[in-house]
Amino acid sequence: MDRRRIESRAKGVAESAAGPLGLQVIDAEFVRDSGYWYLRVYIEKPGGVAIDDCANLSTAIGSELDRQDFVPASYILEVSSSGEKPLRRDEEYDEFKGRWALVNTYSEINGRKRFEGLLMGNAGDSVLMEVDGTAVEIPRQRISAARLAVPFKEVRGDESE
Repeated sequence: MDRRRIESRAKGVAESAAGPLGLQVIDAEFVRDSGYWYLRVYIEKPGGVAIDDCANLSTAIGSELDRQDFVPASYILEVSSSGEKPLRRDEEYDEFKGRWALVNTYSEINGRKRFEGLLMGNAGDSVLMEVDGTAVEIPRQRISAARLAVPFKEVRGDESE
C-alpha cells in the first residue's frame, strides 16, 4: 500500500469538494494509529473552521472516496481544522511561518526536548522558532515530531473585582 499515493489522491478529492464550500485543504494523511487506519484531511477557512465545515466536507468527500474505492484498507475518515496538523515536509516550516507549533526532538537542545512557540521558518538544515521570547535553532535531523498547535493562554478573572 503506497500511503503517499493514497494521501495525494485523497487530497485531490477533498480539494474538489472544498472549493465550493469556501474551504482550503491544507493536507491529507493516511496513518495507522492505535490499530486503526485513519484518513485525516486538514482544512482552513478565513475566519476559522467550524464543526459544520468539517461535517459538510466529510459528507461530500466520504461518498466520493467510497465511489472511487482506491484505499485498500478499512479506515476512519476525519476532517478537522489545520490547528493540530503534523508538519511532515521541510517546506511546511516556511509555509506555516508565523503559526504556533510544537516540536519534539530526539535529544536535548539547550536542556530541553520539547519546544512550543512561534514558527519562524527554515534556516539551512535547521528550523527556527521563537520560544519564550528567545530564538531557537533546531536541526531538522534531530526533530522526532512536529505539528501546528493551538497556544494555551491562561485565563484569569480580573482580580480587582
